[in-house]
Amino acid sequence: MLSGLIACGDPPPAPPAEPDAATAEAAAEALLESQAPPAGDPPAGSAPPSADGDVTAGAVALVDPVQPELQWSGVGNLHKSFFTDTDVIQQLSADLTGEVRSPAPIAVRYDSKAFMGQIHLLLDPGALPRPVGGSGDVIQLQDLAPLTTALARYRSAVASRFDLRVESFSVAIESVRSGRACTFRVAGPPPPDGRLVSPCVRINGADRCGEPTPEGVRFAADAAADVRACLDQ
Repeated sequence: MLSGLIACGDPPPAPPAEPDAATAEAAAEALLESQAPPAGDPPAGSAPPSADGDVTAGAVALVDPVQPELQWSGVGNLHKSFFTDTDVIQQLSADLTGEVRSPAPIAVRYDSKAFMGQIHLLLDPGALPRPVGGSGDVIQLQDLAPLTTALARYRSAVASRFDLRVESFSVAIESVRSGRACTFRVAGPPPPDGRLVSPCVRINGADRCGEPTPEGVRFAADAAADVRACLDQ
């Protein structure tokens, strides 16, 4: 009798459907804007100025600058000279310092048939000096924003100095671990400035979108496991 009741019982509820990319990114953008400090407020964690106006209180120890290592695909010699300009490389190094361990491999790619370019940081195991936050199936992808912002600033510097077409290059973080390949992209109005990390992660060629929350992006359990593996320390 009991077996018959079990067989006729309601099936377990299906897991909630993942949001589509447009919905997830719009929600993430709205959440980011709602969390932005009022105009004129200092960024969170910034040191207050001392009595003589010098920002010294709470200063962090100096660290060696990060050395970007550019890897090329489909980029001609002229444009290589643009991307290796001393000033833009120095700024990129400064922006990455403290956010990723040196050296920082960065793939600069151009597909002349598709007219598409990429500036992607290749995240090696142990490259992040701090773990990405979150708990359970919630992952604070915005912890990666200093990296994506640095890449976007680098792209815009090359574009404004040398070739405006470079502004169309995508910026992202790629991480390959055993059996997993993850791409962490950016969202926002084009060209995205890198401040908003997309809540959709491309995992082994398929986009997996999570729900943006103040604590981070809530993924389906299997997607969360893959994302965490790609961000291992």
